[in-house]
Amino acid sequence: MYKERLLTPGPTPIPQRVLQAMELPMLHHRSDVFKKHLAKACEGARWLFGWDSDPIFLACSGTGAMEAALLNCCSPGDTIISVNGGVFGARWGKIAERLQIQVKEIEVAWGAAVTLEQVREAVASAPHAKAFCIQHAETSTTVLHPVSDVLAEVKRLAPSMLTIVDGISSCATTPMPGGPSTLDMYIAGSQKALMLPPGLSLMALSSHAWQVVESTPKRTLYFDLATERKSLKSGETSWTPASTIIVGLNAAIEIFREEGLEEIYARHSLLSRMARAGVQALGCELLAPDAACPSVTGFFPPPSVDADALRTAVRSRFGLRLAGGQGKFKGKILRIGHMGYVDPFEVSAAISAIGLCLASSGAKVDMSGATIACLQCL
Repeated sequence: MYKERLLTPGPTPIPQRVLQAMELPMLHHRSDVFKKHLAKACEGARWLFGWDSDPIFLACSGTGAMEAALLNCCSPGDTIISVNGGVFGARWGKIAERLQIQVKEIEVAWGAAVTLEQVREAVASAPHAKAFCIQHAETSTTVLHPVSDVLAEVKRLAPSMLTIVDGISSCATTPMPGGPSTLDMYIAGSQKALMLPPGLSLMALSSHAWQVVESTPKRTLYFDLATERKSLKSGETSWTPASTIIVGLNAAIEIFREEGLEEIYARHSLLSRMARAGVQALGCELLAPDAACPSVTGFFPPPSVDADALRTAVRSRFGLRLAGGQGKFKGKILRIGHMGYVDPFEVSAAISAIGLCLASSGAKVDMSGATIACLQCL
C-alpha cells in the first residue's frame, strides 16, 4: 500500500504546520480574533507580492478572480486583448463573452510563449482596448510567458491600458512580474504554490487599477472590489470569507519567510530543471522546451506508450498522482507539478516511477541515466 502523493499543478501538498493551523477551533469571521488574522494576512501578502497596498481576498477559485477583474474594469462593448496559448488563456475570452466584452486574442501555439512582436501587433491594432490579459504560467501547456517584458511593452505603447496578470500558478514560484508601474491587477490562488486548500483568491491592484474600478459602473454585488476595499479598511471582508484558509495562509507565509523568497524561487527553478532533465533522459519529448515553467513540467511519452495509461500506472503502482493533458493535449501528455511543498527527492522519485512504468510498457529506457541526469541538477 502506498500513500498518495500529489505532484499535480493544483491542488498541491499542504505542510503539516499549515494543516495544524487550520485545525484550530472555528473562528467567527466578524470576531476581533479573526480580524487580527486578516490583518496579518494582508501584511503577509504585501510582503509576498512586494506590493504597497492591501490585497483583496475573494472566497472563490482563480476563475472567479479572473471574472471579478473584468467585471470591475470593463463594461459591455469594451474591448480587451488576451493572450490565448492554452486552456487558461482561452478562459479570458469565455469570461469576456459572457460579460458582453469584445476580445482581440493573440493566438499562441500551444507549448510556445508569446512574443513581443505579437504583443506590439495586437496593441497597435486595438489601442483603444480597456485591458491586456495574460497568464504568467499557462498551466495547461507548462509555459512561462515573459510577462515582465510584455507588461513593459504594453505600457510603452498604451500607458492607460490596464494590464491584468493571472499569476495563479506562478505566485511563490518565480518573482512577481513588473510592479505597480506596469502591472495593474495580479491574481493568485490558494491551491497552488501557496500550499493551501482550494477556495481563496488574492488580488493586488495598482492605483491606476483602483481609479478604473471606481469609475466603472457596477455590475456585480459579490465581486465588487471597491466594496471589498472599503470593508477591508474596517478590518473585515464584505461577505463570509474563506476564514480557515486565511488562517492557513498566515502559517504558509511564516514558512515562506523562514525559507526566504530568493531561496523559494531558486528551489522551484531547480525542481523544474530536475524534472526536465529526467524526462528527457527517459526518452520523452518536452512539451515546452523553450519556455521552462518553474511550476509544472509537461512531456509527451514515447509514441508507443499511451499517456493516460502511463499516468494510471504511476498512480496505481506508486501512489504518485500526476496530471494529464487538457484541451488539445488531452490524452497526449503528462504533467509533473512541482510547486509549493515539494522537494527535489520527490521529483527524483517521480522520474524513477515514470521510468519503471515506461519499461513495463515495453519502452526502452535508461533508468540509471535518467536518475543521474535528474540528481546531477542538485
